[in-house]
Amino acid sequence: MENTDRNSIVDNSNKDSKKNNMGRNIAIIVGAVVLVGGLAAGGIYLATHQKQSTVIDSGTSGSIALKDGENKIKAGGTYTFTGSTANGKIEIDTTEDVKIILNNVSITNKTGAAIKSKGTSGKVVIELVGSNTLISTDTDTQDPAAAVSGDATIEFTGSGSVKIESNGKGIKADSGLALNSGSYNITAKDDSLHSNGNITIIDGTYILNTEDDAIHADGTFKTIGGKIVIEKSHEGIEANIVEIAGGDISVTASDDGINAQNSDGTNRVGVTGDGKLAISGGKVYVNSGGDGLDSNGAITISGGEVYVDGPVNDGNGAIDCDGEISITGGTLVAVGSVGMAQNATSATQPSVLITLSQSYSGNIIFGGVAYEPAKKFQSVLISSDKLKVGDTYQLTIAGNQVQSVTISENITGQGNGMGGMMPGGTGTGANGMAPSNAGRRF
Repeated sequence: MENTDRNSIVDNSNKDSKKNNMGRNIAIIVGAVVLVGGLAAGGIYLATHQKQSTVIDSGTSGSIALKDGENKIKAGGTYTFTGSTANGKIEIDTTEDVKIILNNVSITNKTGAAIKSKGTSGKVVIELVGSNTLISTDTDTQDPAAAVSGDATIEFTGSGSVKIESNGKGIKADSGLALNSGSYNITAKDDSLHSNGNITIIDGTYILNTEDDAIHADGTFKTIGGKIVIEKSHEGIEANIVEIAGGDISVTASDDGINAQNSDGTNRVGVTGDGKLAISGGKVYVNSGGDGLDSNGAITISGGEVYVDGPVNDGNGAIDCDGEISITGGTLVAVGSVGMAQNATSATQPSVLITLSQSYSGNIIFGGVAYEPAKKFQSVLISSDKLKVGDTYQLTIAGNQVQSVTISENITGQGNGMGGMMPGGTGTGANGMAPSNAGRRF
């Protein structure tokens, strides 16, 4: 019985072996056809589960139609891309300067960046033509890719537009980021615009939505022009040095609106740091749940228009500064809670801090300066060259005269940072003294 069973097994295995060999022969022939077809189409298929890689070098001319997989730039030059890919990217892998022209391009990458430069010591310029879309749906829970990522300096130019969506950062540059023109609509779970160095906005229109910082620079953030609308953010603008020389900026933040932090990224308690917020032009509006204008160092306002709808809780202030607050020009209206209210520490034009006995809402008029806050407030800080030392003004809120204030010197205030009165304050006017920093949150 044992011999018979063993013979039967051998016979069956021989038959199966012949069938398997036939299958292998067919698979080899089919595989060869697929490989040849792939090479003929300009692609390289290393395995069925690997992406196609299209190499682009200095010999590539004309417009380049996007393909799925890696559209890899291996040499410096200018390259124009058209078309779309539902699962691909443009990858820059050269130490030379590269300019990419996006002409009505749509790129979605399910596992990484839509555009990525690596090992690039040169500059990467991205010019926008027409309407473009860049999306990263990377689901990495630890560090999802930015939609546009580069270890080089990245510069955006062109009059076109781009819509960017990302589970990580929107645009991330390890060295520096400059945006000269164009229209940007960026929705990201992490920072919308991020640089480990500096960020400069010269012109353009920016609609930013994020669950973290809308704009974050480890170094300096500077804006010269353009329109920036931060519709949603945790912190609106954060950098070591924030310089606003022009443009129209609107910030909505659940925490700090504009934050000049220390160069080491810390917010040291009770220690004046090297952060600096300087506003010399443009128009700035901040609506914050935390501090409106926050600096771990100094705040200087020398021009422009600044309006702050600060916090309603006393643990934060419309202005929170660890160092000097200098006002030498421009118009400033900052309203918010009373607990941490601050005035200027030096000023060449009147700067008046008024703390109120209760919360108010409605339009504010004071000495020719008018503003309508978006929420309730209990402190009002106004600085303007429309005000004059020695004159008395009525603070009118929602059509009602609430406070009479005589400006006795450039820095006039009655709040002491704790919601109370300065020594000698009457509750009906100013006492000519600047508020102290006692009780202020650092």
